[in-house]
Amino acid sequence: MSEFSVQTEVEVLELLVDESPCHVMDITNAVDGHPITIDQACAHLHSEGCIVPRGRGLYEITDAGEQRLETQQES
Repeated sequence: MSEFSVQTEVEVLELLVDESPCHVMDITNAVDGHPITIDQACAHLHSEGCIVPRGRGLYEITDAGEQRLETQQES
């Protein structure tokens, strides 16, 4: 995974810690990313169990997501 992808995922998780659940378009606007990039980041984070979809484009961070964010911030 590229450094850009990791950074994007960290930004998504940081946003969801403060504003969860959050719509994917709001995430896109907040992290200033391309909608496809954010959608891919969210799909990957979901597959890793870090976020869960809540319907209608809303995502919420999980305990695993919060732990991953803490780990990323420590390194």
